[in-house]
Amino acid sequence: MIFEEPRFLYSGDEYLTIELGDEMTLKANFKVIALNQAICAADLGGFRETFPGWRSLLLSYDSMAIKTADLITELKGILQQVPEVREVPSRLLNLPVKYGPPWGKDLDFVAEQNQMPASEVVRIHSETVHWTGMVGFTPGSPQLMQLEPEVLLSTPKYVSPRLYTPAGAVALGGSITAHYPVVSPGGYQLMGLCPVPIYDRFQTLAQFEESPVLLRIGDRIKYDQVEGEEYDEIRQLVIEYRYEYQIEEGTYRLPD
Repeated sequence: MIFEEPRFLYSGDEYLTIELGDEMTLKANFKVIALNQAICAADLGGFRETFPGWRSLLLSYDSMAIKTADLITELKGILQQVPEVREVPSRLLNLPVKYGPPWGKDLDFVAEQNQMPASEVVRIHSETVHWTGMVGFTPGSPQLMQLEPEVLLSTPKYVSPRLYTPAGAVALGGSITAHYPVVSPGGYQLMGLCPVPIYDRFQTLAQFEESPVLLRIGDRIKYDQVEGEEYDEIRQLVIEYRYEYQIEEGTYRLPD
């Protein structure tokens, strides 16, 4: 549910968590996006930056410039002025993925859990638009919700997380898709590999000029299935700094 009054939680000496609810839904996420925009636009003393999530927002501030109690008072005033938001800015990004082995080694397990052939899992996952509800865990890693899917794909996570996940892995855990930007441990079921980076530490590609992180909350992701030869060609374009991302500016409206 979405709380009638937000909860303010101390999260260290210079961080404050604002919880708006306890559900991972579009409605809760829209409220987080609206609050994040309002906080960033306000002239808050000691404010540094925000880290918006599915249903909460982490705020970083200078505790030497403002007392936490005073900050909470100012935030309550901002919250009272945040309007009901039904539409937010939302980019649509097309990202290529090679589904199946060797890196999508859990695809057959996902298919078994959903009682359908692996080819049908790939079709549904690649034809569904995915909503970016938060970016975190590892640098630039999004958690993605399936928007209006033909079938809501779902699968259990690993009982014990694996120690190695390749950069670019696309995986499913529960009904959430994770996209791993760097080599890391992981517990989501591996479905495929994306040949283009969503995190560029050294900002070598043009799309990363403003930030090393490609995705942001509110983005919509469409995965395009590619096969071996096309995958290799895309990888070569990335290596030569010639790959061009497909990004369409737009908005998304909360369904009625």
